Amino acid sequence: MKHCFWFLLMSGAATATASAHGAPRPVHDGPWWTAWNLAQPLVVTNLSILTAIYGIGLLRLWKRGGVGKTISVRQASMFAAGMIALGIALVSPIDVFSDELAWMHMTQHMMLMGVAAPLLVLGTPFLVSLWAFPLSWRRAYGRAKQWVERWKPTRYLLWQPLLMWLLFALVLWVWHLPPLYEATLYDDLFHDFQHFSFVVAACLFWRVLLDPVSRLRLNRGAGVVYLFLTSLHATMLGVFMTLAPKAWYPFYEERAPRWNLTALQDQQVAGLIMWMPACMIYALVASLILGLWLRDDIRRAGDKVLPESKD
Repeated sequence: MKHCFWFLLMSGAATATASAHGAPRPVHDGPWWTAWNLAQPLVVTNLSILTAIYGIGLLRLWKRGGVGKTISVRQASMFAAGMIALGIALVSPIDVFSDELAWMHMTQHMMLMGVAAPLLVLGTPFLVSLWAFPLSWRRAYGRAKQWVERWKPTRYLLWQPLLMWLLFALVLWVWHLPPLYEATLYDDLFHDFQHFSFVVAACLFWRVLLDPVSRLRLNRGAGVVYLFLTSLHATMLGVFMTLAPKAWYPFYEERAPRWNLTALQDQQVAGLIMWMPACMIYALVASLILGLWLRDDIRRAGDKVLPESKD
């Protein structure tokens, strides 16, 4: 659950300090490339602070053991890519136009859950960030961790892949229900909480597959099934949105026409994004895991055959 803690810090900082209001953001009238969400600098500030914490921890780790030791350059690069993906999703024109187009809003959600989250998990953010804090804090964390590990049933329940899978599915489906989805478009605080839950649920989901340092990780066969079932329910949601006879989100009825789309057409594009490109992420990762699994099986089989052939 250590990745959950790290992202609670990240998203909670942004959510706790955001200001709620009862009216949607105004439409952007200028060129699309000028539509950057700099009106709420807390997002940029929080992302910068968390990047700095990771950077300090990484420098201390590398100073102690050497560059690439404990945390590889590739892992650090994954974290950097994940933070860039978060910045693009939350600060770029994608965020501004998510208030005008449902398909842009869907793109933002998929970037948070399918791009930023797995990249951040691969960067081992909690382990690295912990080294940015004083030694006394790290020792206190170590004692707390030892205490938790004594309660193996509780620890196992918190890691349980089925629970992570259900949490991810629940967050994905519930936030696309019309009443909740529409509420996020009128309330910045609620919208921030939506993003918070997306990132935390996605990091927990990807953690049981991709965490580079944890022993509690799904084997490759179970991982393929895990991703296949996720792709299945996400595809269903995309199909429902695409084939719905009427628009689910009346909010876009006034804004989508500015882009020569009806609200229903806008929703259909959003559904197709969920249906195809977003679900392709799960299929590609599952294919990669399956390929590695088969490669290792072939290598093990070859190691058994070679000694016999020499005799």
